[in-house]
Amino acid sequence: MSTINLTDELLSSVQEALQRNDEQAGDAGIGIQYLAAIIGIMLARFPLQDSQRDEVLQQLFQFSQQVMQDHSNAQKSPSSDPAFGIWKPE
Repeated sequence: MSTINLTDELLSSVQEALQRNDEQAGDAGIGIQYLAAIIGIMLARFPLQDSQRDEVLQQLFQFSQQVMQDHSNAQKSPSSDPAFGIWKPE
């Protein structure tokens, strides 16, 4: 996977877009459900065999889990790394 840049601006823009669709999406739990559903729909439309879709979904889960863990750890001990805020695959 390529390196992606997750900025506060991007996260805010996504949250605002969800809230324009549904005010309840201001609640983080509902917003996360929307994002999961969007992944499911986009992956269903992606031209792959069902078994390949399942594999990609598992990879996306692992990716999300790693980002969550990295971010949780970063919040516990702020980094002086100049790349702070940019997720880099290990």
